[in-house]
Amino acid sequence: MAPLFPALFLGGPPHSGKSTLLYRLSHALRERGVEHYALRASPDGEGDWSQETAPDQVRVLRMRAKTDWTPQFAERMSRDIDRRHLPLLVDVGGKVSPETERIAAVCTHGILLSNNTAAFSEWTALLHQQGRMVIAEIVSQLDGPQIVTQTTPILRGTLSGLQVGQSSDGVCFDALLTLVQRYMSYPPDTLYQTHRNAVDVDLVLHLERPIYPLTARPEHGPAYRWYPTDLRPLLTSLPANEPLALYGRAPLWVYAALAAFTEPVPWVFQAHTGWVVPPRLLPTTTPDPQRLRWDTVASHGDAFQISLSLPGGYLDYDDAQEVPVPLAPAGYGILLDGKLPTWLYAALARTYRTAAWLAVLQPQLGYVVVWSQHPHVQVGDVRPAPPAEPPE
Repeated sequence: MAPLFPALFLGGPPHSGKSTLLYRLSHALRERGVEHYALRASPDGEGDWSQETAPDQVRVLRMRAKTDWTPQFAERMSRDIDRRHLPLLVDVGGKVSPETERIAAVCTHGILLSNNTAAFSEWTALLHQQGRMVIAEIVSQLDGPQIVTQTTPILRGTLSGLQVGQSSDGVCFDALLTLVQRYMSYPPDTLYQTHRNAVDVDLVLHLERPIYPLTARPEHGPAYRWYPTDLRPLLTSLPANEPLALYGRAPLWVYAALAAFTEPVPWVFQAHTGWVVPPRLLPTTTPDPQRLRWDTVASHGDAFQISLSLPGGYLDYDDAQEVPVPLAPAGYGILLDGKLPTWLYAALARTYRTAAWLAVLQPQLGYVVVWSQHPHVQVGDVRPAPPAEPPE
C-alpha cells in the first residue's frame, strides 16, 4: 500500500519553527478533513502535547523522551515510513546527517523551512542525492508580513508567526497548506473502508467520528474531539465481549480505556504498521532497559506512579512481546505516563486491569481515569498531574 501515499519530508536547520509548522499544518489539514499522519521521525521528544502544554512541563517531559540519533533509530523509522498506510508529514529534525539521508530516501517530496536562506543548499543537496523533489522553500521570520515570491515549480515565500502564542495565518501559510493538501487528498471514506476491509472484525470504531451515544460538535471541525466525560457513556453502550478494532486519531486515554474494557484484546490501527494486536506484557520487578526504560516507579498516596520511556526513542512492535513492565502493588491506583506508541498504551491498559484503577496522562489535562474497580473513582475522572520538576 505504501507506494500509493506521499511522505513529505520536512527539513531545515534548528530553531526555524519546524515543529510548530508541522503541528499547525497537521491541525489545518484535519480541519479540512484530510486523512494523514504527522510523524516525528526525530528523537527530539516533540509531540502535539508540546505545543499545547505549559512550558515548564514541556521541558521536563521532553528531557525524558529525548534521545540521540542512532543508525538503529533511523533504520527503524525509515522502515515504518516505507510501509506507510496513510499520507505522512515527516519531521526529521534540524541536522543533515547519514540518518536524515536514510529517511529522505523513503520519502517522496521535500519541504524546507529555514530562518537563513543560505541553509537551503545543504538540505536541497540531501534531497536531490536521494532523487527527491523539493516542492517548497520557506523562509521563517519572527515578525513581519507573509509573502509568496514564487509558486511554480517550487513554492517560495516568507512565513512568520511560528512562535508559540503567535498566529501563522497568512498568504504563505495558506499557499503551503494548499500545496500539501494537493499531495495528500484521498477520499477519507475510501481510505477508511480500505483499512476496515483489512481486519477481520465486525465492530470497528472510527475514533475521529462520533460514536453512538456521543454526538458531533460542529464547532471543532470534522474530526471528533474527545473529552474525559465521553468515556462512561461510550463504554456503557458497547458490548464488553465482542471483538473490537480501533481506528483513527484519538487521545491515548481513549485507546487505553477501550483496550481495558473490551474482551478479547482489540486490534489497533497504526499509520505505519497497519493493524496490530497489542502484545502481552510481563509484570515483574526486573526491567529490561534495552527495550523499555522505567523512569519512575513510586507510590503517591493511594496511587502508584509508573513513568516509562523508550531507549533510543523507539520500540519495535516485533520486539515488544512479553516486555517487562513494573509490578504494581495490590490495592493501589496507577498513574501511567510516557511518550509511547498507541498500541503499547493499549497493552499496558490490559496488563494493569487488576489495579484498583488506572489513569493515563494527557499533559494538557492531567491523568484521565480509564479503568476502575474502586467505588469512589470513576472512569472519566481527571487527577491533576504532579508539579513539573526542573531539569537536572
